[in-house]
Amino acid sequence: MKKLLSLCVLTTLSPALSFAQEAEPGGVFYTFDFGQRFEANTDTDLTTPEDDSAFEGITSFSFGAVTETRSQRLSFNLGTDVRVGDGDVSSDDTTARLAYSRNSADALFDISIETARSDISFLRDAEDFIGPDGELELPDDFDDLSAEGIRNVSSIATSLTWGETNPIGFEVNLRGELLRYTDAGADLADTDSFFAGAGMRLNINEVTEGNIRLSYESADEVGMSLEEDITLDGALTFARPLGDLTTRLGVTRDEEDDIFWSGAVEREYELANASLSGSIGFAQDDDREARPTARIAYTLPIRPISQIELSAVHSIDPGGDSTSTAIRANYLQEVATDSGINVGFSFAQTSDPDGGDSLGIASITASYGISLNEFWQMTAGAQMNARYEDGGRTQGNLIFLALERPFSWRP
Repeated sequence: MKKLLSLCVLTTLSPALSFAQEAEPGGVFYTFDFGQRFEANTDTDLTTPEDDSAFEGITSFSFGAVTETRSQRLSFNLGTDVRVGDGDVSSDDTTARLAYSRNSADALFDISIETARSDISFLRDAEDFIGPDGELELPDDFDDLSAEGIRNVSSIATSLTWGETNPIGFEVNLRGELLRYTDAGADLADTDSFFAGAGMRLNINEVTEGNIRLSYESADEVGMSLEEDITLDGALTFARPLGDLTTRLGVTRDEEDDIFWSGAVEREYELANASLSGSIGFAQDDDREARPTARIAYTLPIRPISQIELSAVHSIDPGGDSTSTAIRANYLQEVATDSGINVGFSFAQTSDPDGGDSLGIASITASYGISLNEFWQMTAGAQMNARYEDGGRTQGNLIFLALERPFSWRP
């Protein structure tokens, strides 16, 4: 059942499904995933005044290699999508990632290098912005991700934590990113970004934990002045019988020495048959006006054959000039032991703090997935995408059929 639910979820999140394979500790483990998806779309980008309909085939390939011991893990992943339509062949998305981690009873070290290339002339639906925690995350250039051109992102990130078993623990995080555009419009500028953070955890007593973090973040956009933020934030977490209660307070200083405050109260509930978490707070915008922030997430497994997931986030960065709102709802239903139905809704929007200059994307998806045999999976479905910009609305509909086949082996 869990495998089937994951199949339905992943099918709605990507053009072609790739099954995750995890290696047992010891030796080298290889995976190769193949996916073929066919789409009939009434409007591929939702930016043209007339419908730009198309019938396309998207072939996905991904390769992975993992070697792991009890204390170390080295992995490599490479994936690409090839799009064929109207006599043209193009590479839609290509990603490569190399990661290494080492752990002990008291410390953990991670480092990763990643590069990604994507064609932004094809509309990304709202569900494409989902993060690993199940919440929607909007990139900094979300407003421009429907233009023409190629988006290239290269990054390196590392983190070190130690003192995991001690009353006092520490962490250091570093990340650098290069964003480059090719054949894109003037609104899309190349950007160099850097982040550095250091934090300390203190176990005050058996039920109270304190955290303090100092971080530096910069964005150097071509043709613009360097943007820099230094943030100091602290949190107190109180362990409660039904879930943690956390209070947060932060202060941010930008490159012009302006100060912006933020704060929030968070609560988690581990219920008997469900999980619920949320927060409410505020953050000052670039005019030092206090703007509300909020988050809620709810998961309800309806045993043994279905599950409901709901989440909503409204946020603004301290000193920011735009708010973001993201809403997601998903329902999974097992039909038989080897098939299931997934229905999902997603909405993502950015706007200025007063609600003007807004851009939003909404998606509704319904799909049916079935295991044809031990190896092949098939999914068929339909999706409606809508784009909202400054009071205007465009809409596109598509139907799709996808086949997926994972391979795995040890040498």
